[in-house]
Amino acid sequence: MIKKIVILHNQVLTNNPDEMDVINQRDLVKKACENLNYQVSCLTVGNDVIADIERVKTEKPDVVFNLVEATWGMGELIYVVPAILNAFKIPYTGVPLDALFVTTNKVLAKKLMRFNKLPTADFFSINELNQLNPVKTYIAKPIWEEASVGISTDFIFNTSEIDTLQKIKRFPNSHYFVEEFIDGREFNVSMLTAKNGVEVLPPAEIIFSEYFDDKPKIVGYEAKWNEDSEEYKQTNRVFGTLETNRKLEENLIAICKKSWKAFNLKGYARIDFRVDTNDNVFILEINGNPCIAPDSGFVAAANFAGYSVDIMIQRILEELN
Repeated sequence: MIKKIVILHNQVLTNNPDEMDVINQRDLVKKACENLNYQVSCLTVGNDVIADIERVKTEKPDVVFNLVEATWGMGELIYVVPAILNAFKIPYTGVPLDALFVTTNKVLAKKLMRFNKLPTADFFSINELNQLNPVKTYIAKPIWEEASVGISTDFIFNTSEIDTLQKIKRFPNSHYFVEEFIDGREFNVSMLTAKNGVEVLPPAEIIFSEYFDDKPKIVGYEAKWNEDSEEYKQTNRVFGTLETNRKLEENLIAICKKSWKAFNLKGYARIDFRVDTNDNVFILEINGNPCIAPDSGFVAAANFAGYSVDIMIQRILEELN
C-alpha cells in the first residue's frame, strides 16, 4: 500500500515558461497527495543525478511521482532519471522507461506507429529530402524536443522554396526530421489509466481564429507558451466539437486505445492529432507524461470528464498499488 510519496522534478535552470511550468505541476501534485492523506516530500534532480537519486533512496518512498522533464537542461534526456529509478527498482508514476524513450524520439515513435498500422503522415530524414513530393507541403521538426520547442512556421515549406530547403538540409540528421504537413483540424486527446486498461478522456479541439486564415495552422512554441503573442491569443481549446461527428470521435478513441497498448503506455498520456478535410486521421505525436499543470490540456480534459484533480492523481497512483 502506498503511504509515502516523493515528488521528483528537474531543477529549473531558466525563466522560460516551458521550464517553469514544472513548478506548477509539482504544486498541483503535492496538494492533491496531501488531500489524499499521503506523506509527501519534494526533491529535485540537478547536475549530480546519482547523488540526487541517492537522496530519493534515503527517503524510502513507496512511489516516486515522476515529473522530470529534462536532465542537465536537455529534454532529449528525459528518460535518464526514470532509467536510474528503474535500475534501483524504485516504483515511479507514468509511462515506463521503454515507452518514454520511444515516444520522446519522434522518428522511432512514427516507425512504431507504422509497424502497428497506426495512422501518421509520411516522414523523412534530412538525408532523404530528395524524396519529397513537389506538390506537398512539409514541416521540419526536432526529433527529441517536447512542448512545441523548435516548432515554427519558419520550417513549413515545399520543395520550390529553395532558400528554406537549403537551410533545412544543413540541419543535423541526428536531431531533425521532416514530415508531411497536414493542413486541417487539430485535436488533443488525453488518456488516463483505468482498471480495464485506459480511459480516453473527451477530445479537445484546437480552434484557430481568422488570424490564421493566411498562416499555417500550427501550435508552435509561441502559441503554446507566449501569452503575449497573437498566436497564443488566437488559439483556443474547445471540448464537445465532435458531438455532430461521432464517427470521427470513435475513430480517435479507437486509435488512442490501440496506441496505449502498442506503446506500453501507463498512468497518463496524450495524443495530438491532425484531421484532414476528408476526416482522415494522422497522429502528430504521442506524449507520455504530458503536462499536468492546472491550466494544462490534460487537467482540462479530466475536469470536463467530471474528475477532480485529486481523483486524477489518485488514479495515476493506484496503478502502482
